[in-house]
Amino acid sequence: MVSRSALQHTGQLDLWGDYIPQVETSDITNNSASSDPQTCWLNQFSALKISGPDAERFLQGQITCNMTDVTTSSALYGACCTAKGRIVANFNISFDGDNYWLILPSTSADFLEKYLHKYKVFFKVNVENCQQSHLILGQWNTAKAGTAVHNAEQHRLTLTDNRSFIITSNNGPQEYQLNPTLNWRHADIQDGIYYVEDDHIEQWIPQHVNWHHLGGISFSKGCYTGQEIIARLQYLGKAKKALYHFQGPINNPLTSEQQAAKQLFNENGKAVADILILRSQNQPQNTLNLLVVTHGEKPLKTLYLGQSIDLPLTLQNLPYTIDKNE
Repeated sequence: MVSRSALQHTGQLDLWGDYIPQVETSDITNNSASSDPQTCWLNQFSALKISGPDAERFLQGQITCNMTDVTTSSALYGACCTAKGRIVANFNISFDGDNYWLILPSTSADFLEKYLHKYKVFFKVNVENCQQSHLILGQWNTAKAGTAVHNAEQHRLTLTDNRSFIITSNNGPQEYQLNPTLNWRHADIQDGIYYVEDDHIEQWIPQHVNWHHLGGISFSKGCYTGQEIIARLQYLGKAKKALYHFQGPINNPLTSEQQAAKQLFNENGKAVADILILRSQNQPQNTLNLLVVTHGEKPLKTLYLGQSIDLPLTLQNLPYTIDKNE
């Protein structure tokens, strides 16, 4: 059995709030099954369940992906935006035959739930925040990207060719061998996948976080909130902000100031990128990984954490880009 209360009681959180399981938690994990796929509890993620006879029509007018493509066997990237095209929340979405399931950070789920309630008054639709009733797990497997499987015990939404979200009931019967959630966060950075949360809500247009590269925007569907701004940027302009992965070695533990850094700088000490997510890892070496939104059409190949040049970071390729200058 896997339950929120047991996980919270036996594990701990790292300095970014990501979950660290204890090895001896045999009552909630199946430690003997070493061949099981690597699985993490995504303790900072939640699910929204949207149902009702008007659910598809309601969502079609609110989110960037085409709801006709959301089926019981598919999992899509999508986003809900303001009239100015700014992301309220971005997520992965699938349909189990009765309900639409959206997976996203818990802070964004709370915000999106309230946001959608303002627009559903003319629709027969229900929006339920499943933060207490369900857990979100991240699992490495061999499922095909963009596919989904739904059954009575869990919902699996596959976001890349080797990683899937799993929605499972709190106190569900399935057992998992859990790994640190930090592993999943680093995989998101390397795959160039960022979900807005906290201060970044209503700050970015979907193209700024490369949501179009992930198929999270339909440019052929009908009208939805924010479409005019998003389509104009795609067809009439060139985005001067985009998401990039920067990486660098670290010789000493990060200071509290470095951990809370909001920007990267060029060699002249000018802020040229906004940090969206920052994580460090010790294996296989002491490395710092970041996803940032850079300012300008082409990013510099080297940026710095802080206005000095003591901690250089190098531009990395993302799976969906052709080269470092895309």
